[in-house]
Amino acid sequence: MSPTLGRNMIGIILWSDAAEGKAVIWCEDQGDLAYYSESSPTAMYDSFFDVGDVVEFDFTTQRNTRLASNPRWVKQNASTTLNDGLRAMPMMEEHVVSTTAKVIPFRAEPTPQVAHTKAQATKRLG
Repeated sequence: MSPTLGRNMIGIILWSDAAEGKAVIWCEDQGDLAYYSESSPTAMYDSFFDVGDVVEFDFTTQRNTRLASNPRWVKQNASTTLNDGLRAMPMMEEHVVSTTAKVIPFRAEPTPQVAHTKAQATKRLG
């Protein structure tokens, strides 16, 4: 599958690692996240993106993955509480009960292994 042509988007940095020169970006279209990786990370950590920075970037899609390139700050520290807010979100419970609809949870159960003789299988299949 060939990559899609580069496009322009705005997003918010959700995670970054200045030492590795990598970041994960939430995109304005609320679609897939975009992944940024510098080709040659530098030791200038204070000039790298932080969680909550708003950036404009170009992206391509390769194998259903958005790859960000040429990121530029729109606003630094736009959401300084984003990281704490994301960490404070309660974990999803295993089974969520809806008060507005009757939903029957589906759990795949393993098929019981039953030994069949050739005669039983022929009788069953006709």
